[in-house]
This record gives sequence, C-alpha cells and structure tokens, in this order.
Amino acid sequence: MNKMSDTPLPLDRFVAEESSELIDLRAIGRAFRKHLIPVFLVSILALAATAAAYFLTTPSYLATATMVVERQAQDVIPVETDSPALTTDSPTVDTTVEILQSPFIAGRVVDALKLVQEPEFNPALLKEGASPPTTAAEQRVARDRAIRILGSALKVQREGVSYAIAVRYTSENPKMAANIANATIDEYLLTRLEGEAGSTQRSADLLETRLEELRGEVLAAEAQVAQYRSEEGLFAATDVSSITQQELSVLNNQLAEARAAEAVANSRLATARSQVSQGLTGESLGAALESEVVGALRSQRATASAEVANLTTRYGPRHPSLIEAQSQLADIDVQIGAEVERIVASLNTEATAARGRTASIASSIAGLQNRLAVDSDASVRLSELERNAASARELYQGFLDRYKESVARQGTETSGAKEVSRAAIPAMPISPNPLLYIAVAFVAAGACSTAVVAGREFMENGLRTAADIEKRLQVSALGSIPEIGSLPEVRKSREPIPWPPQFLIEHPKSAFAEAFRALKTSLVMAPAGRSAAQRQTKIISITSALPGEGKTSSAICLASAAARSGIRTLLVDCDSRRQASSRSLAKSIKHGLTAVLNGEASLQQAIVHDEDSGTYFLGQKPDEETPFDLMGSQAMTDLLEELRGQFQFVVLDTAPVLPVAESRMLAALADLVLFLVQWKKTPAKAAEIGLHQLDGVGANIAGVVLSRVDVVEQARTGFGDAGLYFKQYKEYYA
Repeated sequence: MNKMSDTPLPLDRFVAEESSELIDLRAIGRAFRKHLIPVFLVSILALAATAAAYFLTTPSYLATATMVVERQAQDVIPVETDSPALTTDSPTVDTTVEILQSPFIAGRVVDALKLVQEPEFNPALLKEGASPPTTAAEQRVARDRAIRILGSALKVQREGVSYAIAVRYTSENPKMAANIANATIDEYLLTRLEGEAGSTQRSADLLETRLEELRGEVLAAEAQVAQYRSEEGLFAATDVSSITQQELSVLNNQLAEARAAEAVANSRLATARSQVSQGLTGESLGAALESEVVGALRSQRATASAEVANLTTRYGPRHPSLIEAQSQLADIDVQIGAEVERIVASLNTEATAARGRTASIASSIAGLQNRLAVDSDASVRLSELERNAASARELYQGFLDRYKESVARQGTETSGAKEVSRAAIPAMPISPNPLLYIAVAFVAAGACSTAVVAGREFMENGLRTAADIEKRLQVSALGSIPEIGSLPEVRKSREPIPWPPQFLIEHPKSAFAEAFRALKTSLVMAPAGRSAAQRQTKIISITSALPGEGKTSSAICLASAAARSGIRTLLVDCDSRRQASSRSLAKSIKHGLTAVLNGEASLQQAIVHDEDSGTYFLGQKPDEETPFDLMGSQAMTDLLEELRGQFQFVVLDTAPVLPVAESRMLAALADLVLFLVQWKKTPAKAAEIGLHQLDGVGANIAGVVLSRVDVVEQARTGFGDAGLYFKQYKEYYA
C-alpha cells in the first residue's frame, strides 16, 4: 500500500500537535458534539429521574441536643479520701459518646416515649387491621426492632476536642426527632443519677451490715480484756502503771525514808553511848542530843553552881546556905543523869523501831516484786487483748464514719454531666437537600452522558474526518463528498432528494459540485506515471471496500465535473455484476465493454456521449456475460492504452474490492486509484483490508474520499476537516 509521503501534510502536523497533549480536550469536546442529541436526551432523563426522586423522597428532619461532660465532679458533701478526685479526660468523653448510642440507652428511650406504639418504629402497625403487641414475646420483638430503628438514625458525636457532645436524630416527624434527641440525654443523665444513688445506697447497706458485725467484735474484744484483767487482778491505777507498780513505788520511797530514819537513830544512839562511855557531862550530852529538858536542867545547874561558888566565897563550908546550894546542885546533877539515861533508852528504842520498820518495808517490797513478776507475764496476754480491742474499735470507728458519710450523701448525687441545650422542633427538613439533588442531577447527567458517549464511541467503527482517515488508514485524505439531502438548499426546499449527477448539473455552484471539482483537481495534479502520455492522460479507478458506499454516483459525478471543466472525459462501467452506471446513463446500449474487449465491436461503436454532462460513456449491455478474468486481460490493457490517445481523463467505475477480485486487477492497470469510504458507515477495518489488498497488487492509491457526508452534523462534530467550517463559507455555494 502506498503510504503518505514522508513530508507530512499540514493536517498531519495539526493532528500531531494535538496528540502531543496529555489530555486532548478538543477530542473530548468533539466526541460530545458528535453525540449531542443522545447526550441531551440522556441528560434530560437523568435530570428528570433526579427530580422525580427529589419529589418522591419523604422529608427528614434533624434535631440536635447538646450536653457537656463535667471536667471534675463537684460533691455537695465533700468526702475525705487519700486519693485525689479523677478529672475527666478525652477517653472519658469518648466513652460517654459510646454509652449515649448504646442499645441500653436506646431501650430506655423506647420505653420512656412508648415508641413501640409508633408506626415509625413498629412497621407492623402500618398493616391494615394491625394492633399493638400484647404478648411478652411480641413486645420483646417489637422493642428490639424499635431499638434498631432508633439506633440507625441516632448520631452522637463529640464536638471537636471539647467536652461537649451533640446528640442528633433524624426523623420524618420533626416533633419526634426533637423528643428522641432530648430523651436520649435525659435518660443518660437519669441513668447516671440512678447509678450513683444505687451505688451510695449499696455502700450504706454494706457498711451498715458490716458495722453490726464490727460492733459485736468490739464488744467481745473489750469484754475479753475486762474478764482477763479481772481474773489476773491487772487493774491499772493510771494510764501508765498498775496498782502493784504504784504500791511498789510507794514502798520503795518508804523504804528509803525508813532506812534514812534508821541510820539517824543508830547514829544518835551511837553518839549518846559514846559520850556516856567517855563520862561526858550532861551539858555535852544534852547539847549533842539537843534535849530541851537537859538544856533547862543545865541552865538551872549553871545558876546553882554560880550560887555555890558565890556562897563558898562568902561563907564557910558548913554554912547552911552553902550546904543548901550544894544540895540543890547535886539534885540537879541527879536529874540530869536520869534524863540522860532516859534519852539513851529512848534512842535505843527508836533505833530498834527504825530497824523493824525497815525490815517490814523490805519484806513488803519483796512480796510486791514477786507479785509484779507474775503480773508482767499476764500483762503480755493483756496487751495482746488490748491491741485487738483497740484495732477493732479503730476499724469500727472508720466504718462508722464512712457509714455516716454515705447516709449524708444520699439524695445529693450528681450525674457528672449536664444538658447545655435542648433540641427544638426543626422547622426545615434536612433532606431532601435541593442543592445536593441538583449536584447529583448534574453529576448523574454527566456520568450518563459520558457513558453514552464512551459506549457509542466504542461501538462506532466508522470514519468521520480526514484526520481519522490519515491516522487510521495511513493514506492521504483527498476530500469529502456531501450528502445531497444534508445541503441547506435541499433541506429548505422540502422536495424529494434529486439524483446526484442530475443535482450536480442543475446546481453547478453547490457544495456538492464544488467537492467533485476539488477532487478532480487533486487527481489531475497528482503524479501518475513516468511517460508523457501518462502525465497527460489520467486513468482513475474508483472503488470501495463494500457495496453501497456511493461509488457509482461518485464516479458519474467526477466524470461529469471533469467534462464540464473542458476535459475530454470517459466513464467506463467496469462493474460487470451490477452495471449501475450503465443502467443510469444509457438505457439502450448497442455495444458494451465486453463486446469491445472481445473484438465484437469497435470503441467508437460502443462509446455513448451524454449531451447534458458532456461525458463520454463506455457501458455494458445488461444481457452480456463478462468472463471473470476479462477485466485483467491483455485486451483490457490494450483498451486502456487506446483510450489514452483519445481522452484526457478516464474514470473506471469498478466493483467493491472485498467481494470482487477483478477490481484489484483494474486498480493495478489504472494510473491512480480513488478509494471511497462512506462517512460513519464503512468500518475502518474493512477499509484497512481493502487498501491492503490494493497495495498487494501494486495499485497506486491516490487517496481516500469520504462519501455521503452530512455537512450539518460534520460542521457540528468534525475536527481536522474542512467541513468543520461549513457554516462560515456556505454562502459561497448557491
């Protein structure tokens, strides 16, 4: 197959530049323009379906209630404890969220609002003649169903990182939505209060029971201490000593005093005896014993002694006064001696008594010491019993304090959370949201349109533009031939569509006629052969891949356009099977192409001249049978050489390439091959196969022409083709 020349056409450059883009937006737009009507219809259906869904959707209302979790619980009656109060943290708030949307809280809401009797939560009530559940099993099933329905529409969410929690409920009934949102918070707070109250009551009951046990234990322990103390005689005089210890302390003090008194008595007795034994006078002894009697007698003796001394001086030894004075002095000495003996005897008695008292106290101390040893052994057991009793009393006192606190706290419990705002009855529905439905409608329309375009593009295997031809077939596109029925002048006339060759003659200034003139120009200017004859005369073979692609009418119009431009043109009907051009141009042919090739008639006898178009025509008689190999025979080659000398432009109307092999033979004999592809209809694969077969026989393919092009649709959807600008230059055609 002859490929396009190495130097790309401007169209090739244009397409190459576009294809270099990552996303070809122009190609996408072209695809949508190609399928504008299906896209429009699908979009309308999508919009209508969305609108229907919007109006058929039951409105839903959203109610929101808000509560806040307290950061730290405030006790009305503070409780002294060693552990600090726990503050609320993020996991605590998350836990509260989970509890709020738990089936337990939902069940309490269902029971509080009696939702089992509402059709929204008990669909069974919607049935005609249905009644509320009566049996326990039915009520349980209905309650579980209501809990599931409520939970599916309940949304509990923490507001950011704060301690606030929003409870939202969506319902078709706005009042029901507000009631459920508020009831959810109310039931949660009530649950917390009931839990705290129950915990306090349980603590009080448990403490009360334990107090009774501890009271009995304290009484038993104290009774055991008293009994043991009584049995062992362990009575305490003070908090730090017993009676025995106190008595022993007193006796020890008395013993010390007795021993001191005994020492004094013995010392005085020993002094007195010593002085008596030394013959000391009463004066000395009295002074030592400190006796008042001796002192008085000593004074009297001193007076008497002074009187004796005075009388002795004055009188003689026999003077009665002296004798009387001496007698008084002697009497006083006798009294002093007697008093000294009495004092010594008294001192001896005192010393003996002191010794006896000391011995007695010592004996008592020894007895008490023995008693104290026995008491010490018993006090070990007593101390143990006292410790047990003290421990029981302390434990009892602790429980008693806790019990009093629990009793005092009853009725002052807090829930640890509070309601911030109650849900109001919503006035506007949250769904259906018109903006959302509009967005969905446009998205659905776009998606459906894209799917339709993609599907139609995938299913479409035809060729539309010159760019498609050059990209897919790798062959130059020589132009496009309009469909007569799509031309503006034909559409406005509302008359039956005329026969193409006749329309070309009657409308020489139309776009249809201009297309064939342009095609003729391209073929005339195209290089064909090396000889001068080949450069002056062009033999053009017109073929296609499949039947019905406008090949015959195009061949007739091309020949007519060439003839009307002053070129001596011959049209040869080489389709021996259908003979379409022969039937249309010459109803009565005396000699056909087969007769000329067989030598049964001369070329001049077989050629017919059409006065209207100026075209010469070599057709075939309907009753002639043409051998299959005749078109590729030497006779055909000789005929073509003969035609070169008589005509400037020879058009061969051949059969389609795929079903008929003789078309390839004629293509190999022609100077140029014009390959027709019907716009949008001819499969690209069929065209590829046909061109490949022509290339296999060495045919010189001038290019591909799009036939039967709808110029209106092409102007709307085409790209890379001159037909895109048909609206701009259609005024040039009449």
